[in-house]
Amino acid sequence: MNPDTENGLPELVDLTYSATTDPGRYEELVGVWERYMAGLTPGEIEDTQRHHLRHFNQALEIFERIGRQKHRQEREDAVLGHFDGPAYLLDRNGVVVMSNLEDDTLPSPDGAFDPQPLVEQSTLKSAVLDVQGGAPVALIPIHDAQGKLTDCAVVSGLGEASDRFLMVLSSPAASAAQLDAIAQQFDLSKSEKDVFAALIQGEKVSDISERRGVGLATTRTQVRKLLEKTGSSTLADMIRQATQISAQMNAVSTVQKIQMRDEIEDIEYDRILTADGRLLAYRTFGDPRGRPVLFIHNMMGGAIWPRKMMQQAQAEGWRIIAPSRPGFGLSDSVAARDMELVRSTGSDMRALLDHLEVDRVLVVAMMSSAGLGIKFARDHPDRVQALLNIGHAGLIDDEIIDAMANPSRAMAKTYRKSPTALRFLIRVAVASVDMLGPSQMLRSNFRRSRPDTELMEDGPLVDAIGEGLRHAIAQGGEAFSRDGFVALHDFSAEVAQLKCPATCLLGEEDAMYPPAQAERLIAGIPGYELCIFPDAGQFVFYGKFDKSLNLMDELWHQGAVLDILPA
Repeated sequence: MNPDTENGLPELVDLTYSATTDPGRYEELVGVWERYMAGLTPGEIEDTQRHHLRHFNQALEIFERIGRQKHRQEREDAVLGHFDGPAYLLDRNGVVVMSNLEDDTLPSPDGAFDPQPLVEQSTLKSAVLDVQGGAPVALIPIHDAQGKLTDCAVVSGLGEASDRFLMVLSSPAASAAQLDAIAQQFDLSKSEKDVFAALIQGEKVSDISERRGVGLATTRTQVRKLLEKTGSSTLADMIRQATQISAQMNAVSTVQKIQMRDEIEDIEYDRILTADGRLLAYRTFGDPRGRPVLFIHNMMGGAIWPRKMMQQAQAEGWRIIAPSRPGFGLSDSVAARDMELVRSTGSDMRALLDHLEVDRVLVVAMMSSAGLGIKFARDHPDRVQALLNIGHAGLIDDEIIDAMANPSRAMAKTYRKSPTALRFLIRVAVASVDMLGPSQMLRSNFRRSRPDTELMEDGPLVDAIGEGLRHAIAQGGEAFSRDGFVALHDFSAEVAQLKCPATCLLGEEDAMYPPAQAERLIAGIPGYELCIFPDAGQFVFYGKFDKSLNLMDELWHQGAVLDILPA
């Protein structure tokens, strides 16, 4: 019998292609892959002639195409959703392909929906051609049945999507800020500006005089000065010019919103330049004068905390410094791998502390970043008051890997046997987040224990961790791949050399890093404490935040005591 058939290759191939269109089958694929891999040696897994690698590569091509299409659609949806009023996407022929309205027709002036678009197809196409020709925007006046100007359609490009164009309906009425700008542009006096504003709102000259309590001749004189200053031959020309200027200002605001769309996620981040020219993004929050914490995020959570946790940290006197690890979307990637990557990340973090003029910190490393925290504390003892690893002790062997729940167990075994296959499984995981959003993967991880499952009801927490997961995959699967070394390297030698208080915090019901296995590994390392919170799982830091802060406080004081003791 064919050994590939015996090992389950047909089932693996079927799931490989199924996962490209249904990433929700990711965990099922991981289980099948683990069984298939068990019958192969590392050499056989990496053999380019093996059938599974050919299918993996073909599936990856499908992933890339689907991923690009999905990213574009999500971006277009987000851009349209950014506008309160009607907004439309046009193709290169001026055809409406998407709208933020339930009805894809343009609204009529009275707010109802007209089955016939208010803007003719030829007019839309002409506006698109203007933008394609280099115009920043194209303005399309929209009139009612009496010929009165009621709206302006503002057409602009959509960033790098050169075959998509945005159209937003923009009222020609001038805001107070726009009236100020127009008055400055034409050197209008305050009285002239008031008359100007009334005229473009449709008031008659006689009504303006009566309302302002001045003679009709005075108002007519001001109107003549307005015509001279604006270079208009008639009152209708002046009003038309004013509405065009107003629409142009609204168009600028529209374009700015589009350009700002991709920066929304970064708004709370600062950046520094590393010695080798990379950008390192970071957040600081809490008490600016509080005890500093260097928070090293794990793969999933990112540098993002729910607002309630940030407020509590501030109230208890903690200043959180949270860098976005290199390669995780907000910080530039680094070419280093394995232990060199760990050292490079530590150097980046020290440079960040130097930039912020922070002498000593409590290092808090989350889950897969435990090894980064250990190495930083070992290499930079002058900057570390104490170390707290949460959800992972930075210690690993085959026994603890066998005790892990899937998909962590299968990922760990694959990492040790086949970097090539690991990249494929990681790409499936990334596609799962790309297509289904972070909630699918979060549910998979949160359901490992009852306390974690209950945390799924905390909407702000799930949103914060989910946003961190989006950051983690922003540069593709490479961050996942490199994180494998950090998560699976045994840092016991470095732990034994630490000169600061060090503790590992675990939830009693953690299924990813079982506490019983952690007790076995930590038992042989003096000075490394294990703290286990009952009624908590892998996400113990979030579920038991009050107790976690208390533990941080204890470690801070332990480190302070060591500092004043004689050497």
